[in-house]
Amino acid sequence: MIRASVIIPTRDRAELLDRCLAALTRQTLSAEEFEVVVVDNGSRDATAQVAAGYATRLALRCIAAPEPGLHVGRHAGLRAAHAEVLMYTDDDAEPEPAWVEAVVQAFEDPAVGLVGGNDYPRFESDPPAWLQRWWNEPVYRGRALGYLSVLDFGSGSFPLAPEYIWGCNFSVRRRALESVGGFHPDGVPQELMRLRGDGESYVANAIVGRGWRAIFDSRASVHHLVPAARMTGGYFEQRGFAQGVSDSYSAVRRHRGAPLPLSERLRARLRPAVGSLRARWNMAGSRDPAASTLLEVRLSTLRAWAEGFAFHQSALRSDPDLLGWVLKDNYLT
Repeated sequence: MIRASVIIPTRDRAELLDRCLAALTRQTLSAEEFEVVVVDNGSRDATAQVAAGYATRLALRCIAAPEPGLHVGRHAGLRAAHAEVLMYTDDDAEPEPAWVEAVVQAFEDPAVGLVGGNDYPRFESDPPAWLQRWWNEPVYRGRALGYLSVLDFGSGSFPLAPEYIWGCNFSVRRRALESVGGFHPDGVPQELMRLRGDGESYVANAIVGRGWRAIFDSRASVHHLVPAARMTGGYFEQRGFAQGVSDSYSAVRRHRGAPLPLSERLRARLRPAVGSLRARWNMAGSRDPAASTLLEVRLSTLRAWAEGFAFHQSALRSDPDLLGWVLKDNYLT
């Protein structure tokens, strides 16, 4: 009996996929009780061979979904999966041994629609002082840094705000996912940035909005790679720009295509954020180099967010077809 389907979209990261699959062979739940669906999103490396190497240790299938976009891989995995419980993770995540078992047990409650856990950082190298300071700031029930998809909310099980269930550790009831029209666009190549949406963020909030419960279970945790290349101000600017695109997409959907007062929206978002950052810097002390660098990184990330928002709004004005893409009811087909 297949009790859960683990879905791993991947592209050209065979070595990371190998580590992820190895972690799945160490699960406390019998390998006969869950399946693994590797979705090859157009790889040109040894992804297929790595997946094939686990076929005798896991109930594993590797399927092809060459069209670019993370949502494409996620939906291909949904269609191929056999279970009602769908467990999405990234190829650069390594689940803890009780991950599958904990999620399966959580979904025994028919009111539960989403399950998440800790997304512990696996830093490739020692993080710079400014990043360590940011990571250590209190957030929600512990600490969290969304731009790196890492969070640590401690141990136990409790109701969870849906905005803290991220793609590297996103378990969802199939019926709940289908009821909200599937995932929104995400993970598109740079040249298709105008097609980016709000990914799993929409899904999580929409599912909870329909009355399903979101649950945190610390046993359902993964270790998420943070490469050295992501521990730079430049990377955070890239992520800020992409988030600006996503937030413009979300705003357009909320207004159903109505024109947005762009300058007012940007001022409303940036003014309190900048004031808050400067207050934090003053409290930390202007002579603290890590605090000063962190302020600079966060301000540059905010500026990049504004540029991403403006980019998407401009693309909407110049491309009439883009609005139709943004306002699609679902992206499952």
